[in-house]
Amino acid sequence: PTYNCIGFMVTSPHLLRPRPRLANWLSSFLLLAPSRALVAVRPFIHAVQHHPLRQRSSAAAAADGAGAQLVWLTGAEDLRLSDHGGFEAASAAGAVVPVFVLDPAVHLSYPPPRLRRLHRALSSLEAALSEEYGVTLVVRRGGASAVLPQVAQECGATACHVVADDVEAPMRVSQRAACAALADSGVALRRWDGALRSGCPWSGAAAASLPPTFPEYASAARACTLVAAAGAPKALTPLEPCPTSEGLPGVEALIAEAAVAA
Repeated sequence: PTYNCIGFMVTSPHLLRPRPRLANWLSSFLLLAPSRALVAVRPFIHAVQHHPLRQRSSAAAAADGAGAQLVWLTGAEDLRLSDHGGFEAASAAGAVVPVFVLDPAVHLSYPPPRLRRLHRALSSLEAALSEEYGVTLVVRRGGASAVLPQVAQECGATACHVVADDVEAPMRVSQRAACAALADSGVALRRWDGALRSGCPWSGAAAASLPPTFPEYASAARACTLVAAAGAPKALTPLEPCPTSEGLPGVEALIAEAAVAA
């Protein structure tokens, strides 16, 4: 979750939902006999992830008119499963396709420490999506305004869930351009934010009403209603077949590429 602490945005480490009882049993089994256990359970894991019921659930969602649900992960306070409005809304609407667009104009401007944090968060989220839900993180490279409509067309997406506009100009410009391109292609936009207080007078279109001093801001913030943080979705329906992913580049390769771009 993301917290407002004296005017600064603080993002907590990636939070994972508790593993189900079966997964706990498998983890204990692996600790007891790693080499033999891995060979024994691998066919079982593969069979569960590729069971025909998963394919039928995706097809049923499309037949009901829901269509695939893109969850665009920008890297701006949204690389998590817990307390994520996009995943929560998408999980109730249809098959979920999480997408991260590595935009050279945005992400390659980051300094090395920030690129390492970004890569660590993406790697953790990619593993959690696969292990907990059997869902693939689709990674593409390019401008989001060109990439996202293409991915939406590939998977027949009818909606895209994306966090509210970022405070940093490069990502905010990318978000607005991509949202306009998606809307032009007929994809509905579902915006969400991770604010822990609702009803703030400076949120959304009224951002110009942000109090001029911190004491005034703090007083107004205390008057807003606290919103309890939500957990991770109980289930995510994977889309079969899923759009192809270019995969995450290695962190050192990412840093080297950013150095060249600079």
